[in-house]
This record gives sequence, structure tokens and C-alpha cells, in this order.
Amino acid sequence: MKYFLLTFDLEDSEDLFNSLDIKVDDIKKLESEGLRKIINLLDETKIKATFFITLKFFKDHKQMIKELVNKKHEIGLHAYSHEHRYDTMGERESEYLIGKAKKELEKGLKIQINGFRAPEMRPPSYSILKKLGFKYDSSRHPTIVTFLYNKLYKQFFKSRKIKKEDIIVVPVSVTPIIKLPFSWIWFRNMGNFYNKICTRLSLINNNFINIYFHNWDFIELYKFKYKKSVINDLIVRNSGERCLGKLKEYILWIKKNNFQDKRIKDIL
Repeated sequence: MKYFLLTFDLEDSEDLFNSLDIKVDDIKKLESEGLRKIINLLDETKIKATFFITLKFFKDHKQMIKELVNKKHEIGLHAYSHEHRYDTMGERESEYLIGKAKKELEKGLKIQINGFRAPEMRPPSYSILKKLGFKYDSSRHPTIVTFLYNKLYKQFFKSRKIKKEDIIVVPVSVTPIIKLPFSWIWFRNMGNFYNKICTRLSLINNNFINIYFHNWDFIELYKFKYKKSVINDLIVRNSGERCLGKLKEYILWIKKNNFQDKRIKDIL
């Protein structure tokens, strides 16, 4: 059996827009537009997904997050705020902020939160997550992408398989050996021929595909004035409807090839 784990990071976007030097008056409206496109696509393709949400995003978009719960998608925690870096923050502060966010999200949605994914894939120690009652972490992205995520190259030699450490670790999918990524920025810039090849290769010695996107991947970022650089050009390129179209095509291909779409908690 082959499993397809489609995941989304829903996050407060001020740090993104600031880093791009995009001047936007109504960030919350754009965040809602990106999420609405995701919801409509999942409804159309009948896919169940896992959403990792910052507490700040939840407070700004409560009704839409409750809609996700009603539609039986899985909700995990992404952070208290996306600007937090739990790998460099003190353990006591990390535990307090993550614990507070988990408790408030559970109370607001009347559900149990089992999963965690850290901002920029930089989690605290797994012992903290275990202590706070998380069952799994999906912050491992075992590729070498130093030009995007600080210190992510340290994950390169980590396993591509689901493993039990202090908690269960569910890695984001990459290809074997050279560890090519094919989520968000790579997915929409490399095209579906690349994405399909990477999918096939990633199934070598594995039975699942776990890819992720952000709510802002589905906003037309390239329409705004932004600070020009190679990285920023890649971040805004093929966003919005272009990304949505590529993802829809990919999902239809996934379904045609008899993958079982699952929420992460369903396969653990």
C-alpha cells in the first residue's frame, strides 16, 4: 500500500512579507484567500490533509480553521508564532510557548493535538514535545537546502523513514541518496515531470509520500513589488493559481496511481 500525506503549514505571514520587502496593507485577507483555495481544492479532489497551524494564525482565522475540523482534516501545531526558533530558544521558554499554544488550540477547537512541525523545520528537543503530549513530529526534512533554511543541511544524513525516537518522527519526503526535495518552492518551480520522478524515487524502500505547502504558496506573490534576489525570485515564482494548478494535476496523478490519501495520524 502506498500512502499520500498532503500537509500544509498555516502561518502568520508578517515575517515572509517583511523578508520580501512587500508592502501589504491587508495580510490577513491574503492569508484567508490562500487557505480558501486550499479548502476548495481538497473538496474538489476529495483529499484529507494534515494542517500544522500557528496559534497566531488560528486567532486570526478561527472560523476557517473550525471548518477544517468539520471537514475531518487533521490539525497539528506549527508554533506559537512563526517567528519563533525553538532550536536556539531556551528549553524552558520553548516548553512554555509550545505548551501554551497547544493548550489554547485544543481548547479553541475542542480536539486533541497529536502532531507538531516547527517553523523552518527547526524543532526543540523531542523530549520537550513528548513531555507536552505530542505523538509525532514532522519537522525532519533530510535534504541539503542551506540557501533557504539555516542549519537544515544538518538533517541531510537523517533517515527518510518513519522512526520512533522520543516521539515518532515523520520525515518530509525526498529522494534517496542525493535527497532531492519536491515540496513547496521546488514543487512549483521544477514542474510536475520532476515531481513525479521524485515521487517514484522516494518510494524506494518507503511506502509513503509526505509533501508540504504553505497558505501563501497559493497567493499571487509575484504580482507585488518585492526586494529582488535569486531566493526571493524563487519564492514568488509560480505562486498563486499556478501552484494550485500544478498541485491539482499532481493529486489527480496520485489518485490514478492508487495512492491512499491519509492524515498523518491515520498511518501511525
